[in-house]
Amino acid sequence: MIPRVVAGDSLRAVLDSVFAAPAYRWIEQPDPWAQLRAWFWRATEWLLALRADHPAAFRAVVAGMCLVVAAVLAHAGYVLWRTARGIARPDDVARAEAAPERRDAEWYARAADAAAARGRHREALRLAFMGLTLRLDALGVVRWAAGKTPAEYARETGLSAADRERLGALVRALYRYIYAAAPCGPEDYARWRAAAAEPWHAAAG
Repeated sequence: MIPRVVAGDSLRAVLDSVFAAPAYRWIEQPDPWAQLRAWFWRATEWLLALRADHPAAFRAVVAGMCLVVAAVLAHAGYVLWRTARGIARPDDVARAEAAPERRDAEWYARAADAAAARGRHREALRLAFMGLTLRLDALGVVRWAAGKTPAEYARETGLSAADRERLGALVRALYRYIYAAAPCGPEDYARWRAAAAEPWHAAAG
């Protein structure tokens, strides 16, 4: 068999069409690290030249670089410690806020006097009565309960007859000042507090 001879122009046209395909398109991919690698090698060459020409300067540069690295590591450790501490702190604060403040009779008495010092005598009387009910509850002559009215405390008391009458008078004055809007000044508050501060006695066995 005699081989066919292909014309040069035809062969060139075939090769051009083949290499024009997308698979043969040469596209240079950008290398984001090329510049960094170039700087690294230039710095390496500079250090090698410095070590050969100026050993003392080379040692000084290496010592300075070690100090910089140590400072960076120390700063990173400090930031990590602050971050860990900041993460733990909200739990500590939440636990501290979750613990209710102890509000006993003395606390309410102080709060009442503070409100009276600011001229808020009706609010002071409310606080003072709350402190009084807690004090009487500690003595076992009333039973404190949320939502119980002052009149209920006066009716359910286990106080002696004289102290029962005194508590009733304090409750009536409280209603007069707070609910009937009777004038309540410093003297009225001081008189009410003085009567409430006297000793209380349980009813005889």
